[in-house]
Order: sequence, then C-alpha cells, then structure tokens
Amino acid sequence: MSTKELRVFIPKSDMTFFRMLSKKMGWLYTDVEKDNKGFDATDCEAYREAMDDIKEGRIYSASDADDLMTQILG
Repeated sequence: MSTKELRVFIPKSDMTFFRMLSKKMGWLYTDVEKDNKGFDATDCEAYREAMDDIKEGRIYSASDADDLMTQILG
C-alpha cells in the first residue's frame, strides 16, 4: 500500500470524530501539537556562535546602509 503524508487543519471539536474515522479506515495520524515541543533557538549552533561573537566583541554597527556596505565591501 502506498501512502501520502498530508497536513489537515480541523476544528478541535471534530477530533473525536477524526480519531474514530482514522481508526476505522486504518489511517495513521499524528497530533502535531502534542508532538511539537517547539523550536528552541538557544539549542542551535548558530545561536551559540552569535553569543560567542558578542562575548568576544566581534559585533559592529552601521549608521546607515551606505556605511554598512562600506564595512562589508571594504
């Protein structure tokens, strides 16, 4: 049997019916709200690198777009 994954938005009030229908049809479903623990930016390598840059003073500011381009391009 080939399957296809899809995302369906249904009212919470219809979840009981959807669970019953899924069970009778032999479908698999995942409740994303229960499975999704959320995204933790502090767990990313890029976040840690950015925090290290701040600690080491590797941050710069530009007064306007022209100043920024001069800093980037030299």
